[in-house]
Amino acid sequence: MEKIGFIVDSGSDVPKEFVDKFEIEVLPLNVAFKDGDYLDGVTIQPQEVFERMASEIPKTSLPSGELISQAFENLIEKGCTHIIAITISSNLSGTNNSVRLIAEDFPQVEFFLLDTKNIGIGSGLFMIAATKYFEMKNDFKMITKKLQDSVEKGHVFFHIPNLKYLIAGGRIGRVTGAVGTLLNIQQIITCDEEGIYTKIAKIRASKTNNEAKTIKKMVDLVKGVLPESQEFLLASCGGNPAARVTSAKLLEGLKDALPEFEEAYDVQLGSALAVHTGPELTGCAILPLYK
Repeated sequence: MEKIGFIVDSGSDVPKEFVDKFEIEVLPLNVAFKDGDYLDGVTIQPQEVFERMASEIPKTSLPSGELISQAFENLIEKGCTHIIAITISSNLSGTNNSVRLIAEDFPQVEFFLLDTKNIGIGSGLFMIAATKYFEMKNDFKMITKKLQDSVEKGHVFFHIPNLKYLIAGGRIGRVTGAVGTLLNIQQIITCDEEGIYTKIAKIRASKTNNEAKTIKKMVDLVKGVLPESQEFLLASCGGNPAARVTSAKLLEGLKDALPEFEEAYDVQLGSALAVHTGPELTGCAILPLYK
């Protein structure tokens, strides 16, 4: 009889209640400041990263091979015969490739690796969906098929007030920033079909109704990719306290505009994505849910 275990990287923002309930093994990315390296979500938490970013923009790197191997070993010790691993886009991080290579050391388990072509809550929704399918009593083959079929249909949108973090981290992707910075135009970016950051919309910043404009634009973007005749999951995310206030309002806007949603979540932005995009980020995501 198959027993399924789950692995996800910390670049995929998954609510803690899901991590705890399903005993998900989380692979912490490394966050490097001048004073040393930290494990995302383990030896450093998002709010501390956000605070320190005011004076220093850190670097991130993929989880160590030792920690990846340990995740496999932990699940095997619990009796898992099948393992599903979900990672952020392979075009944004080498984590997916590292997990694939290390999985070869564990031939005793049947293994499936998903490249979400996404990041943050956009990637995290895939893990949430996997646990939903697990609760529906879907077997390993059916869960992995549903996840793979969802990759082209999952969408994430991030409002980034300042592009300096993307530029500093070398992950500007297909986002153009110089002119926007000069004209005070803020970008909304997404991950394209290759899992690379790209601009999808822009907002001219203002002191009065910037939040309302941002929420309306992002709700419209989600409505534009709404799956037809399909149940779906919704999520919002935010970084620092001000962004978290906006993300909560964004989720309410999404729920009002799309009342057919199956479940909706407001999630804390993780350190890994914040390093690339800045702590002021607000985002949202949608993913089909196959019953």
